[in-house]
Amino acid sequence: MRLKLTIVLLVVATVLLYGGIETEAREITVNTTDNFQQILDRAQDNDKIMLEPGIYEGNFTINTKVQLIGKKGATLQGSGQGDVLTVNADEVTIENLQIEKGGSQNAGIYLKSNRNMIKNNKIYDVFHGIVVRDGYGNVITENVITSFKHASNKGYAIYLIEAPNSRVTNNFTYDTNDGIYISYSNLCEIAYNNIIKARYGIHTMDSKDVVIAENYISQSRNGLMIMQSYNLQIKKNFLYENTTITGVGIFLFDTFNSSIQANVMKKNNKGIFLENAIENLIEFNQIESNEKGIEIGKNSDGNQINLNNFIRNNQQVISNEENENEFSWDGYGNYWDNQQSVNISQTETIDYAYKSGDVFYHLTMNEAYLQIFTGSPAVRLWNMVEQFVPVVSNKFVVDEHPLAKPATIDIDGVNHHSDKVLKSGISWKPFIIFLCFMIFSFVIFKTARRERHE
Repeated sequence: MRLKLTIVLLVVATVLLYGGIETEAREITVNTTDNFQQILDRAQDNDKIMLEPGIYEGNFTINTKVQLIGKKGATLQGSGQGDVLTVNADEVTIENLQIEKGGSQNAGIYLKSNRNMIKNNKIYDVFHGIVVRDGYGNVITENVITSFKHASNKGYAIYLIEAPNSRVTNNFTYDTNDGIYISYSNLCEIAYNNIIKARYGIHTMDSKDVVIAENYISQSRNGLMIMQSYNLQIKKNFLYENTTITGVGIFLFDTFNSSIQANVMKKNNKGIFLENAIENLIEFNQIESNEKGIEIGKNSDGNQINLNNFIRNNQQVISNEENENEFSWDGYGNYWDNQQSVNISQTETIDYAYKSGDVFYHLTMNEAYLQIFTGSPAVRLWNMVEQFVPVVSNKFVVDEHPLAKPATIDIDGVNHHSDKVLKSGISWKPFIIFLCFMIFSFVIFKTARRERHE
């Protein structure tokens, strides 16, 4: 019995003594004439594998904790089927590679592991750029990613599926389906990315406690598409020229208890759109030169919307009449550049409430042909007149404490992406403006008169 115990203790001591000693790291240089997959298979933990310039053809798999670093011109060229590079091991570094030619539904890099570093790679001519599935703590930074060059069916530049604690920073993506898609992935940071020409620049689904900060997104359908997500921090993003017919800077759908602060929404179809968005904080945002500043769709209640600057939007704010949201807090509302009331008391807020001027919007719901006037000088003048007309209607959004001057917004982190501040809107000759206003007023009065007789 004592002999058996002694043997067990010796085995345990041996494991403790030698098991914790890491194998000495080696640096391995690889040329295109070498069997690259065989070298990967023989690699030991902590080896540094340096790829010389050239094309390495095939699909490759990493099963060991290694650093894979390419010299300038080192390219992994897939077979056109499957994922180009699959990572099964934890704590792998992939850096300075060009990766191309993945399968029709596959990725340039596919991660199935944890705490990897994917840095400074160029990924072209693939469906998805980088996919992380069931892996936590991965860092994806400073990569350039685009999808298939000419195909209409494109994948996501970066796709996180059940990948919590991921950090996706400083990447450039172009011409993909979604720039960054976060699905069932909590506690992620998505920051400093430049995303151009995507369906959705950044897309979240069923995710919580995600930080989305200081990203630049333009020429996409929606800059941010936030769906079924909770407790998000969305701040200092620049969302510019997302101008398709449904284009939105920030779309909040089934989004709850999130903070949207210090973002710039400029030249989009809609600056912000809410649908089934509940108890979110929207403050200190610059909402400028959009067709619609904020549109609040159905089932969006309990949102706090204040200390935002609404500047040169064709329609500042429109809302489903059943919604109940707050446009001022603690005596401070929003800045509306078309607020015409005189600030008699010379305080930080104007003495008279701001009304949204969205009667025209509600008329178009019943009279679709009126939409031809959307964006016209006549509508702008009509909205201005509504500020002074004592119309009692639950279709108005009312800001009880509008700001006399624009709110100070800390947007220095995104201003470098912006073009110069726009001059005032299109300049029309006075008689053309007057003529359009008269025509528009005539149509409105005729419509209202017909509704009374009916």
